[in-house]
Amino acid sequence: MPHATAFCPANISLVFETYPAEPPHGRGSLGVGITLDEGVTARVSRLPATGGARSRILVAGEEWEFPTVRSVLAALTPEPLLVEIQAAFPFGCGFGMSGASALATAFAVTDLLQLDLGRHTLGMIAHHAEVDNATGLGDVGGQFNGGIMIKTRKHQPLSVDLLPIEPQPLHCRVHGPILTSEVINSPEKLRHINAAGHRALAAITAAGETLTMERLFDLSLTFARESGLLQSPAVAADIAAAQAAGHSATMIMLGEAVVSTGPFPGSRQVKIGK
Repeated sequence: MPHATAFCPANISLVFETYPAEPPHGRGSLGVGITLDEGVTARVSRLPATGGARSRILVAGEEWEFPTVRSVLAALTPEPLLVEIQAAFPFGCGFGMSGASALATAFAVTDLLQLDLGRHTLGMIAHHAEVDNATGLGDVGGQFNGGIMIKTRKHQPLSVDLLPIEPQPLHCRVHGPILTSEVINSPEKLRHINAAGHRALAAITAAGETLTMERLFDLSLTFARESGLLQSPAVAADIAAAQAAGHSATMIMLGEAVVSTGPFPGSRQVKIGK
């Protein structure tokens, strides 16, 4: 059966600040993220065009409704398709798997159906699908570009600047998910997040060429605490363990997960992607 595949990297967010828009479709976030060399592979193929057929979405072989990916399909074609997704990290744990699934699906569908759509258009389709379904506000921008990056321009969700930090091996551990929609749809939570995020982004920008991965993680940890997002005892214990081993560590946004500059008990190594 003819098919097309596309890969999209995972993205770990360290600091973020949201911005509103009218209509809400235009919401997004500023912040700092790092893409990894693992992520999501989407394989797309045609389904028989029988009456009433609708696209099927499989994640690791299991049928999902997956509204974010379904929104991407609806924006691209009325034709029923089979989307098979393989993800290197768990969903809802801060690795941008929903955004990666949306972006990889957009590129694979475009390849399969030979659609005349540019890369920027596909990126915006994936971003809007995330926003509309409250699975994220900024991962797609990072995944669209790759590397260690900062977003500072409102209403330009695919626009980033690379940070002057050399890639290095990182170590992470996942404990569980945080429901993104409960955070980004809460005005009270966003008030604290945005104030803390604004301060952290200002400090990161002010560091300029002197910024290191250790300093970035330390500023991210301050953000995690000041924003009220660091609530998990397991995450706090892992951060303390990594620090005791001489490393800088922080919480991955938004998930009960930790990333560190060096190994700590229960962690696994990940590599930064381009």
